[in-house]
Amino acid sequence: LNFLDADPSSYDDKLVNFVAGLCSDVSEVTGDSANTLTPSSIREALERIHSFGTAVLDIHRDMYLAAIEEGRLRTSEAAMTAHVSSGKKTLITPERMQRLSLFRVRPFFEQLDAAKKELAAWSLEGGALVDDSSSSGAKLDPNWQFTAQLKVGDEVEADLGGAFFEAKVSKVAGSFFDVIFFDGDRADGLERSQIKLLKPPVIAEDDFDTTGMTAKEIKKMRKKLEKKRRK
Repeated sequence: LNFLDADPSSYDDKLVNFVAGLCSDVSEVTGDSANTLTPSSIREALERIHSFGTAVLDIHRDMYLAAIEEGRLRTSEAAMTAHVSSGKKTLITPERMQRLSLFRVRPFFEQLDAAKKELAAWSLEGGALVDDSSSSGAKLDPNWQFTAQLKVGDEVEADLGGAFFEAKVSKVAGSFFDVIFFDGDRADGLERSQIKLLKPPVIAEDDFDTTGMTAKEIKKMRKKLEKKRRK
């Protein structure tokens, strides 16, 4: 809550450096140092998380206030009908039945789902993983994990009976792929949708985004760009 109480514009270098240190520790433990988080990307992530946390807190606050109001309304209704009940069962109107239904909280959960999807969509954009010095201007497909071109040796997670497990691409045959799982098991002829790439493709300066392109299309685009540079 202290984090949410703070103004995102007040985040200082001390906090950014602290988060950078934590990321460095994680990279050292996992052995994954391919992606370097810049200070600006860390600051952006902090602001996004702050925005998400604030939204979730507001939704739960509104849900709590709605529950209090509901309790007050029930107490009031009970007091109004106490003199006519006399121990007899009273009929509940359709309007009251609808209000008392558990489904009355659905709008709040829909708001929570929307907030989570928005954060997830941002996390897949790849913007926070791009170095500040990059000048290519190219952007990754938000769904790059399941659309980017694969090559032999890529570290991935592959579908095995409905669950995804760590693996490496061992063969590329057109739009089908063979993988070797971490325990030595193999799976052949997987479709691209069954494989999740773990690291975003690198977009070199003056290059282009190869996400979703076949090897033939990439080769054709390279020739086209080369001709353009020569003119």
